[in-house]
This record gives sequence, C-alpha cells and structure tokens, in this order.
Amino acid sequence: MKSPRSLISAVRLLTLSIPALPAFALAEEFPPAPAPADGVAFEVVANGLHDPRGLAFGPGNELYVAEAGTTVGVLVPPPPPAPNEPPTRTRCEVYWPVGPKTPGFDARITRIARDGTAHAVADNLPSAAANRLIGGDRLGVAALAFRGQRLYAMVNGGGCSQGHPSEPNGLYEVFADGSFAPRVDLGAVLRSTTDSKPPTDGDFEPDGVWFNLIRAFGGFYATEPNHGLLMRIDDDATVTRVADLLAAVREQDGDGDYTYSALVRHRDHFYVATLGRIDLDFVGAIYRVARDGSSVERVAGGLHGVLGLAFDRSGRMYALETTASGVAPPLSDPTAGRLVRVEQDGSLTPLLTGLAFPTSLVAGRDGAFYLSNCGYHCDDPGTGASLEAGQVLRVTIDGAQAEAAD
Repeated sequence: MKSPRSLISAVRLLTLSIPALPAFALAEEFPPAPAPADGVAFEVVANGLHDPRGLAFGPGNELYVAEAGTTVGVLVPPPPPAPNEPPTRTRCEVYWPVGPKTPGFDARITRIARDGTAHAVADNLPSAAANRLIGGDRLGVAALAFRGQRLYAMVNGGGCSQGHPSEPNGLYEVFADGSFAPRVDLGAVLRSTTDSKPPTDGDFEPDGVWFNLIRAFGGFYATEPNHGLLMRIDDDATVTRVADLLAAVREQDGDGDYTYSALVRHRDHFYVATLGRIDLDFVGAIYRVARDGSSVERVAGGLHGVLGLAFDRSGRMYALETTASGVAPPLSDPTAGRLVRVEQDGSLTPLLTGLAFPTSLVAGRDGAFYLSNCGYHCDDPGTGASLEAGQVLRVTIDGAQAEAAD
C-alpha cells in the first residue's frame, strides 16, 4: 500500500491528481445506524470518542479504548524542486506529501465502565497528523493490552518522524494515576534493523506506524504495517522479529506494497490481514502465521481493508472491513464498512453493514463482539460529523459466542 500506514492515509496519495471526489448521500446524523442481518443485534456502548482505535478488556471486565486524538494536520505545499540532486532522507523525515507531520499531545485512553459511563484513564499522549493535503490522518494511541493488572499502550503518534524527538513510538506503560512512561522504543528498533521495506519508498516511515498489540505466549506481539513486520516484545524489553510478513506474502501473492492491518491469536497461531493493494484493486487477504514465524499461509481472500479479526468459540473467523466498496478511501462510500463472517469455503457472510470507517474488533468475555466505529476521517468535510463522532458498538450474533483471547 503506497501509504504512510497511518491506517489508510497513504491511500490519498492516489487522489492528488483527481480534480474532484465523488459525492455520497449521507445521513443527517453521522455516523448513521448500521444495518444488522437477521439474527444480529447491536447497541452503542460508548460515544464521543476521538478517532477510536484498539479495544481491550481489563480488570473487572471493563472496556478500554485507545484514541488517536484530535490533532489537525497542516496543509503543506510541495517543496521546490531540486534538479540534478538525488532525493535524500534524514532519520526523522517523512517525504512530502505524507509529511511533514504535525505533532500534538491529545491522544488518550478511555475506560468504559460496566454501567456504560466513560472515564479518562490517561490523556495528553503523543499524537500526530499527516499533511492535510492527503487528509491529515491521525496517529496516537493505536492499541492496548494488559499484562495481569498492568495496562500497556502501543503509541504510534510519537517518534522524531512524527515531530516528537523526545517521545518515542513504541510500548508505553500506563499507571493508575494516569501517568505513563515509554518502556520500549520501537522506532529505534526499526532504525537498527533491515527489512523488506526500502527506505527510498515515498511512504517510508522511519519510526514505523505500529498498529496492533496483543498479549500471547508470555509476551506482547505487535505488527508494524509500514515495514511489514510481526514482532515479539518480551517483558525484559527484548524485541524479536517473528516474521517478515512483507517478504513472505510477496512470495505467495506477487510483488507489491502490502499493509498488515489486523492481528489476532487463535489457538497456537497468529492471524494477520492486509488492507489490500491500493495500486491494484484494494482487495486484501488473511494469513495464518506459525507461532515461531516459520510459516505464513494464505487462508482467505477477497476482503477489502480488513482492520480487525476475531473468532467465535466454534472456531469461525470474523473480519472487520473498513470499507467493502473495493475502492480505497477517500474515494469509497464512508458508510461502506462492514462486519463479515469468513466461512470455511472462503465465502463472506455480511453480518453488520453501513459502518463508518471502523477500525478495531475484539471478542468480549460476555460472548459478544465489540468494534470501534468512526475511527478515522469521520470529521472530513461533507460528513457533518465532529471530532467526537467515534463510537464503540457491541454486537451479538445468534448461534455465535465470541472467543475472548484470555
């Protein structure tokens, strides 16, 4: 995907030469209520969120929500040409038009109590926004995971390439009093290793855009979509590469720029998904990865922009498509997101349609599925929505009990 991997933001690189974007008929209120299939029900359990991303259940079965924040990107015109000089990149540079990034400190974490009330857990975490020319996509807190009673956050709005030389991208510990501290500088890890992502690529992110975080097999696991890596983070801060996903998938599906956008553990394997190749048809796939990274096997295809994966207790897989239109945002209908079940024969059964740029899916301990809705671009001109349009939905499916990771 020719993008900075701030979700779909690089998708907008393809629209720079397009004089006008299509107009869609939007509901008076945005996001509109999605449409459930027969046997499916949903309820909104949280409102007023700032670009909600990853979800995690913590002590007391309360839901924690990662939010990217409200930083607004600056409109940066193209730099003057430098004829006869090859492009060079500093350690902190993100090429125009993705960069330069606008830094902020408004990412946050919110706890949703069992009675539905929202409580601030931590605020003022590092955030950033891309060049407004390509949509100003936000980065901040991307994902959450617990180690026992201790909360950890994956921050992708930090690092010098996001305008934060003193606040790294990586794993942060969040304390009961709302304070936080970086535990592993994952940007430094990327800069000290080599992988299949050439630093000359126009969308190369020196600090990475870490998007997922799960606790499994006695450690943390995370994907870095821009470089195409699955990494393990041990409790002593040791970081180990599990798989070079970009290289493995290119061997199976051909050369291209793939973005690894979802991660879940099911039994003894990991499952990862790709958004789809934006330079082709925005059709992605799901891959099963051995625990030690020794194999990466394609298990499903024909999906669009998958940002979440989950399983039920019968072993059936569910995928959250941020847009099912087959066209990358912003050319896609902003209410084309959907939750689908991936059947054994590879077919897709739509369960909940009409979602607005959803970003995360998690299985609850109560047997329901939870998803973040309106996770990015919901404050774009034309939607009529505000920076606080983000939601969390609880979804129940007849005959299916979500399989929680723990």
